[in-house]
Formats: sequence, structure tokens, C-alpha cells
Amino acid sequence: MRLRESRIRRVLLPLASFIVSLSASCAAEVDVEKLYTQANSDDYEERVEARQKLGQLVEKGEVEPFAKGLRSPNAETRVQSILHLLAIQSPESKKPLVDELELSRRFNVFYNPIRLVQVSTPSDSRIMVAHILQMKGGDSRAAPILAKSYGQEPDVGARVATIYALGALQDPGAAPALEKGLRDAEVKVVSAALEGLNQLRTPGLAAILLKGLSDSSDDVRANSATVLAGFHDPGVGEALLQALQKDPSMKVRLAALGALPNAGGPSVFAPILNLLKNQQTPRELREKAATALQSLTAQDFGQDA
Repeated sequence: MRLRESRIRRVLLPLASFIVSLSASCAAEVDVEKLYTQANSDDYEERVEARQKLGQLVEKGEVEPFAKGLRSPNAETRVQSILHLLAIQSPESKKPLVDELELSRRFNVFYNPIRLVQVSTPSDSRIMVAHILQMKGGDSRAAPILAKSYGQEPDVGARVATIYALGALQDPGAAPALEKGLRDAEVKVVSAALEGLNQLRTPGLAAILLKGLSDSSDDVRANSATVLAGFHDPGVGEALLQALQKDPSMKVRLAALGALPNAGGPSVFAPILNLLKNQQTPRELREKAATALQSLTAQDFGQDA
């Protein structure tokens, strides 16, 4: 009897292994791109059957078919694969998503990257993927990939997207790269970095930006002045006044003047009014000063106050 049971086990174990491997092979060979098309078919039965098959793949935690879908040249197939990987509750489902953060994998998605609903304006796929990874509990591999991409992008728009994606991770590990973004030459990048750091509740942001007022680059100084408008920390108003009065760059002086009403409050009224009254003040600064005073007092001082 024992001999017979032993023989049965010898037969069944390889058979079970074969069935498992066959099942895995079949799952990998599933064409999710075809299923996505069928899931939107006009034929009711075909549509229902395709959606059931996709649901079963998600329930079983089959990552590979959707990972394969990410390699499609079709953008909508890639988006649907990303969204189905979101639905799979397993650590393995994160790996193909992390790979999508590489700069070479970026593409336009007509989805709001945070709300995950269809929109008419495209955005960088990496922002949506980063947010999905955050929803899935995060992944330590994500921030270094995006951080490595910063500065390698082909244009400003892609650089802004890299910073927004870093912020979407809501991972403290992204903070060094975001702080680097505060010194970018483009104010859109600086604003995106500031938003990401605010989400992380990073301390000392005003101090970092104040250092930017001493940078050798006119663009960095101007950008630092612009975003300091949102800070009321001690010393911010005075530092902006110093930039307004002493910086050699007109771009920086204009940025500082634009930031002063909000950052400095009523205390900056007198120096701005003096600037406006001074006939030696360049015309563009006087125009900006008149606007600044109007925002402080809701009164129109004109350019000849």
C-alpha cells in the first residue's frame, strides 16, 4: 500500500508542476491589447467576456500580461496596462511600473495624473505612474530613477514633469532632488519643486530660497525671489528689499518687487512708494511699483505718484 502511494506521488508531483508552469505560460501569452479592444466592442457578449477575462487576470494577480502590454507602441494600451497593474494587490505589480519611470519610457497620457480620469490635455506618463506607486504604498527604487533623469530631459516641459513626478511619489527620498530643483533656471521647475517639498512638509524652505538670492545666476536669483512671495518667514521681506535695491539684474529686481507685497506686507509700503516717487527709477520698475502698491492698498497710485 505504501509502495503504491509512493508511486502515485512520483507521478502526481511532476504533473502538478507541469500544470502550474503551463498555467503561467498561458497567462503570459494572453494578449491584453486584444482584450482591451474587445472590452469596448459593440458586441455585448464579446465586451462582457473580455472584461471578465481582464478581471480574472487582476484577481489572480497575473502581472506579466499587463507588463507585456506596457511594451505596446499604442499609448492607450500602455495606459490601460498601468491602470490594471494598479488594481493588482501584490508587490510584484510594482516592478513594471517602476520601470515606466525611466526617461526613455515617457509618453503623453490624456488622463489627469492624480484623479486618474480622462481629460483633453495630455500630461507626462511618469507623473501618473509615480502617483499610482504612491497609492500602492511606494517603492524605494522610484525616486533614484527620477532623480537620475533630472537635467537629462530634452526640454523644459519634460524637466517640469520629472519634478512633478518626484513630488507625486511623496517619498522623503525625493527631497534632495526636489531641493536641487529649487535652483533651476526655469521658474516653472522651481514652482514644481516647491510644491513637492511642501507636500513632504520639508522644513527650512525659506532659508534654501534665500540662499538662492545670492546665486551667481540671474535666473536662479529671479526665480528664488518670485517663489519667496509665498513665504512670511522672518527676514524674507528684508532680503527681497535688498535684492530690489542692490541686485545688478533688472530681472531679479522686478521679481523681488513683484514678491514684496505678499511676503513683506504693509511694512514694505513706504520703500515701494519711495521707489515710485523717485524720478531716477527706471520706467519698468516704476510700473511694477505702481502695481505692487495697488495690490497692497487696493488704490491706483499711477506712475507719477
